[in-house]
Amino acid sequence: MKLSRLQRFLIAVAPPLGARYIAGRRLIGSRGSFLYETGWMESIRRGRPCRADGSPMPWMNYAVAAFLDERLSGDLDLFEWGSGFSTLYFATRVRSVTSVEYDREWHERISSQAPANVRILFREKDTDGQYCRAILADERRYDVVIVDGRDRVNCLRHGIARLAPRGVILLDDAQRERYAAGREYAQSQGFRALAFNGPKPLTNRLRRTIVFYRPDNCLGL
Repeated sequence: MKLSRLQRFLIAVAPPLGARYIAGRRLIGSRGSFLYETGWMESIRRGRPCRADGSPMPWMNYAVAAFLDERLSGDLDLFEWGSGFSTLYFATRVRSVTSVEYDREWHERISSQAPANVRILFREKDTDGQYCRAILADERRYDVVIVDGRDRVNCLRHGIARLAPRGVILLDDAQRERYAAGREYAQSQGFRALAFNGPKPLTNRLRRTIVFYRPDNCLGL
């Protein structure tokens, strides 16, 4: 893409200002840019993570969201720590969703919007207590487990224990150093790690989600 005369002038006399001007024109001034096509701009407008058409999406980086769009299917059972617009998104793509929430008001709000294939559990916020053990409440096994709430290292440990034979487990915001013990534990259990990096809706920084998987898994990795 060629630069205009004004853009070349700004780059020549004030490189930082020129770069910001060009970035703004291309990302915000163009309806065909990444910010519009992914729904980032629409998410800012609505104040929640969504697609360009306003439909819900998980509050994860766009790279892993695109991966899930392609790989999730209607024969999968999913468990997630951290309910929200992700719950509504997953409900349209898998057979069943079980979600855990610690905020009573948010639990009621999402429950009121959830379709019939969603079960939302309320657990008080704690550490190494009932919240991370919510997945142990029955003998169900899950094909996909999403760790995106509180007490994530302990949730990861218990989530692995409830995976179906072909199951995978995702750790969101995996770049955080306090989750290192969880990453190490998953790999010590024979899981391979595939990282997805990129910005999330409503944020301007890179975030990482790691998919932990074994051979012959349900997402075809």
